[in-house]
Amino acid sequence: MSSDQAQLDDVRAPGPAGPTGPGALDVVLAGLLAGAGVVHLAMVPAHTEPGVWLDPLAFAVVGWAQLGLALLFVLGRGSNPWRAAVAVLNLVVLSLWFLSVNVGLPVGAHAGEVEAVDGVGAVTAALEAGAVLVAVWGMLLRRPVRSGLVLPSVVAVATLGLATTAIVVPGEHAGSGHDHQGAAAHDDGAAHRAEMAAIDAARCDLGFNPVSYWEDALRMGVDTYAGGRMPTHASVSATGALAAPDPNQGRGSPGLDRLVSATSLAGEGEVAAANLVVALADATEEDYRSWIDWTARTAAAGGGHGAHGGHAVDAAAPDDNGGHGGHAGPQPWTAMVDQAECVRLAEELALARETALSYPTAADAMAAGWVRVTTYVPGIAAHYMKFSLVDDRFEITQPEMLLYDGNGPEARMVGLSYYLRHSGDAEPTQGFTGPNDHYHRHVGLCTGPTGVIGDSTTTPEECQALGGRKATASNGWMSHAWVVPGCESPWGVFSGASPILERDLARASGTDDGGCAASSVRDRYDLSPGGRPAVGTGESAGG
Repeated sequence: MSSDQAQLDDVRAPGPAGPTGPGALDVVLAGLLAGAGVVHLAMVPAHTEPGVWLDPLAFAVVGWAQLGLALLFVLGRGSNPWRAAVAVLNLVVLSLWFLSVNVGLPVGAHAGEVEAVDGVGAVTAALEAGAVLVAVWGMLLRRPVRSGLVLPSVVAVATLGLATTAIVVPGEHAGSGHDHQGAAAHDDGAAHRAEMAAIDAARCDLGFNPVSYWEDALRMGVDTYAGGRMPTHASVSATGALAAPDPNQGRGSPGLDRLVSATSLAGEGEVAAANLVVALADATEEDYRSWIDWTARTAAAGGGHGAHGGHAVDAAAPDDNGGHGGHAGPQPWTAMVDQAECVRLAEELALARETALSYPTAADAMAAGWVRVTTYVPGIAAHYMKFSLVDDRFEITQPEMLLYDGNGPEARMVGLSYYLRHSGDAEPTQGFTGPNDHYHRHVGLCTGPTGVIGDSTTTPEECQALGGRKATASNGWMSHAWVVPGCESPWGVFSGASPILERDLARASGTDDGGCAASSVRDRYDLSPGGRPAVGTGESAGG
């Protein structure tokens, strides 16, 4: 056999390579397969998320299959059936990638999400397309290719180098998985959920809010980890939304439209905000749950959350002329992971509860120097103020305001309100241990000899006609604490308003046993403390 014939045999493509080693096309094919396989295996960690197994498994299986085929061809064991397998495998993978960047895959952790075409994905698709072409070429080749192994080897090594570069070179998406339009990259999502899982394992604050708070906060996409500084990942929001499907199945209803209208108007003033609480209480369970879904969708779409139309990350509304704290629904919360802080807050709330229960009726409050300054307002109750306590200091046992379920002396205690004098637009820093109690203020109320006689939407002329004057001072800041057993707020222990305080509660004031027993919606919510107890005295908002 001549040397020229030996060289031709060395690059023969059809059939299994001879004992002399792989052919030239086999070397190129092995390089293409190895490059794609390396990328797929490198992407397995980026697609590994808690509770997700299909995505990383698929990447691992494809990666190992491509590397195995590459080894087969580099050892000279390739044949036309194996070339056909290479073509089919890579065509399937290419088709899945094409779907993912155009309409989204039908399965997986990010089903239905359209991926952006990033550098890693584009390079991998190019390698797989090349593998298909070379494999088909090898099957169709009838004549030997006149070439040595030097050039094919250079091509194979260059292919591996290109794949490695696509993985390790920093870029917008390199090494972080495929980016999804409208969502963070996979590794960002995995890191986000890993951080949330770590907080869940360490947090000691779940008992400060009732069970219903945590359920609705998850469903509505409210950030309870960092009070708005850790926006909920898209898949996490989807999990909450899917946990309890919309009773109206997305079709809406007249009742839901009434709630949507009341929510959009609630930021206009205190009366409008109270009307929202009434509307929520009057709503059917189906419409109420649909309203929760609507609120979540509105926030996710950037339309805001709650009565003010502000984003859910807003912890409080500095000028709160409606909404009583900036939100209708669960308030944003910052997770607490320090056991000592949790124990201290539990002790402080117990002291606040003891203080509130020392004045069970409005008559007790008036006997001790508090006077009524507002009639009963749904969501925030009737306010009784002790003006001698008003200053620039926060003292748990000296609440400037006591809140009652009605206007008469027999009205029952429902909560506390602390009132501080503080100049400027930044809310005061004093308060309970932890970052979760916030202040708000009402600017422009109409006040008269008996207290507030008109909300902030009252014009100066209207206020004067009522015998009052507009209060233009902006240095009065309020913070609520719903610590009375039975009157725990489903929107948070420090929420600006509570849906428990609806219209029927005031109508029954003084005729029940207190503890918001007459509220028509109290049974709608699970008011038992959520989560596990803290080490020490135990965490609980409701006792």
